[in-house]
Amino acid sequence: MAWYVYMLRCGDGSLYTGCTDRVSRRLAAHQSGKGAKYTRSRLPVSLVYQEEVPDKPAALRREAAIKRLTRPQKLKLIEGKDGYKMREMRRKERQITEEEAWTVVDKCEYAFLAMTAEDGTPYGLPVTIVREGRNIYFHSALEGRKVECLRQHPQVCLTCVGDTAIQQDRFTTLYESAVAFGVAAEVTEDGEKVEALRLLCLRHTPDNMADFERAVNASLARTGIWKISVEEITGKAKR
Repeated sequence: MAWYVYMLRCGDGSLYTGCTDRVSRRLAAHQSGKGAKYTRSRLPVSLVYQEEVPDKPAALRREAAIKRLTRPQKLKLIEGKDGYKMREMRRKERQITEEEAWTVVDKCEYAFLAMTAEDGTPYGLPVTIVREGRNIYFHSALEGRKVECLRQHPQVCLTCVGDTAIQQDRFTTLYESAVAFGVAAEVTEDGEKVEALRLLCLRHTPDNMADFERAVNASLARTGIWKISVEEITGKAKR
C-alpha cells in the first residue's frame, strides 16, 4: 500500500510536514482540529504538497528529510508541485537584483501593505517601515481592523516605491519598485519592540532622537509592533 508525505500551510503561515496512507482522511482531521497538536493551534490549514512513496518506512524517512529542510527549501519543493513560486516578471529587462530591491525598501517614504480581510476580501493601507536584515517592522495600534486582519491572515504583500520622475517630454515615468511577500507576526517582547521603534525613528526622524527615551517610555504600552519575515522579494525599474 502506498504512503504519502505531505505539507500543510497553517493559518499563521508556517509549514507542517507529516505522512499518512490516506491524505484526505488525515487532512480532514487536521482541518477539524483533531490532527497534530501543532496544527490544532494554527487553524485553518490547507494542503500545499504531497508526495507518494512505496511504504511507511520510506514515508518516515522522507518526512524526516523534509523536516530538516529550511523554509526556503520547503517552498522550493512546494513550488515544483503547485506553482507557489512568484510569477516571473513579464518585462525581464526591467527586473533589478534582490540587493537593489532591498535598497528600494530602505529608501521608500512609506510602503503599501496588502492583506486579506476578515471576510476574505482584499484590504490594504500605507505603513511606515524599517528593515533589519530580511525582517521589516512597522508600528500600529494594539487593536483595529489592520490588527484583526493580520492575526487571522498573516500572509502579506508589501509594495515599496523608490525614486520616481515624470518625464514631461514623453508619456512615461521613470521609477523603481520592490514587492515583498512574507508572514507578519506581532512583536510582544518589550526589548524587540523598543529596538524596532528605535530603528523606525532613526530612519524617519533622526534629528529628534534626543527625545526618544521619553517618548518610548510614555507610549510603549499602547503601541503595537509587527514584523514581516520576508520569504521572497522582487524589484523592477525604468531608469
